[in-house]
Amino acid sequence: MKKQIALILLLVAGSIGYSQTQTQALNCSKFKNFKAYNPDYPKRTFVVKGATQESYDNGVLQLVWSVKWISDCEYEITCVKKLGESQMELGDRIIMTIVSIDDDCFTVKRTFYSKNFPEGDVDPGSTYCLAK
Repeated sequence: MKKQIALILLLVAGSIGYSQTQTQALNCSKFKNFKAYNPDYPKRTFVVKGATQESYDNGVLQLVWSVKWISDCEYEITCVKKLGESQMELGDRIIMTIVSIDDDCFTVKRTFYSKNFPEGDVDPGSTYCLAK
């Protein structure tokens, strides 16, 4: 029994260490001020400029978010203005964690916080690409 517990603790410690190493190895500096799109929905774009993110649908501004960087590869956005039709509401928050980078594309884990999801709802992988 002691060997099983020791093995479980070793596996947990190793996976935490590996996860931290993977996050630290990413260079997220080019994602501080940028324009991006979702390859599955290329007409939906967003622009991060300093402490603001703007979300567009077919070139029309839909939402404005405040941006707060938590770490080099993780930031939180809070909806501060709703200009069009959207399921998002004022005050809704999303924590965006960049988990991988492939050239000009990056994958994020998104955790949504809203009235319906006060504990958070996780989307484990959405990919975006830098717009040129």
